[in-house]
Amino acid sequence: MTSKKEVNKKIDYSKILEILSNEEALKQVYLIGDIRDAAVSMINDVQVDGHHTYTRRSDGQWLQGVSTVSSIVPKDWLSAWGAKEAVKALGYSDYVGDITTAEEVLKKIKACKTIEEYLAILKDAKGASRRKSKEALVDGTAGHEWLEQFVKARIRGEKSPEMPKEGMLTRPISQFLEWEGKNVEYWILSEAMVASPEDGYAGTLDGVAMMKDGRLALIDFKFASHISEDYYLQTAGYANCFQKYGIKIDDRIIIRLPKTPEKDEWNEKERKYEKVPNNIEVKVVETDLDEDIKVFLACLPVKSWINKINNK
Repeated sequence: MTSKKEVNKKIDYSKILEILSNEEALKQVYLIGDIRDAAVSMINDVQVDGHHTYTRRSDGQWLQGVSTVSSIVPKDWLSAWGAKEAVKALGYSDYVGDITTAEEVLKKIKACKTIEEYLAILKDAKGASRRKSKEALVDGTAGHEWLEQFVKARIRGEKSPEMPKEGMLTRPISQFLEWEGKNVEYWILSEAMVASPEDGYAGTLDGVAMMKDGRLALIDFKFASHISEDYYLQTAGYANCFQKYGIKIDDRIIIRLPKTPEKDEWNEKERKYEKVPNNIEVKVVETDLDEDIKVFLACLPVKSWINKINNK
């Protein structure tokens, strides 16, 4: 996470001055200063520990995390996904003729001598979705760490980090670099803590950048299989933190980075699944920011109520 010391480090303005007229360059330099001053102010207002637990410095009051608040949005697909991962562990496949796992599981079942051995196979299948989520978390953590190093190097005018040695990250990072080179003019913040202490929440955003179309963007990285609607509220929560400083976020951009070369996609015409290239997905959030902020703020007491119920 970006500390106050890191925010105050000298930013490399050379690229900005090279590509813009003096008047426009001066305007953007002032904007950068305002954004970084806001980041320092929010750091002064809120204390955060290594577990992303936020407290208000003025009175020690615990603050809700942005991502946990936005996560209360219903995920209708989640239960179906969990069930599908369980039956896949038992041998089910969306592809005709793909019976390798089914044959292996059938052999294990036939070899069972007790009901306990059979139940152990079912228990293993039951945990399939949890294991897959855990694996995805590890992948995402490594990817986010590299992206943080890359963006900070861009901000400081330093040498970019070496490409990840882990094979599964090489492809999505390469696709991100291609997109970044075509679309980002320069970065302003990376892994910055933002907060609205008066509303009772704080969080850590991935990045803020000036795009080549001249729009100020809040950028969120996701190593995920799809873009979920709760990301709209998450980015709105971040954007709201800048509004009291008079800073307007023009765009919220969600970047889904693929973890596999291909993904399963349903072909409605053929009525079957097929493998398609799993490429980087960049989404500019189209929902109204002001409305999303209102919804996010309305979720705060709901999440607080849920926390109280669960902590009984």
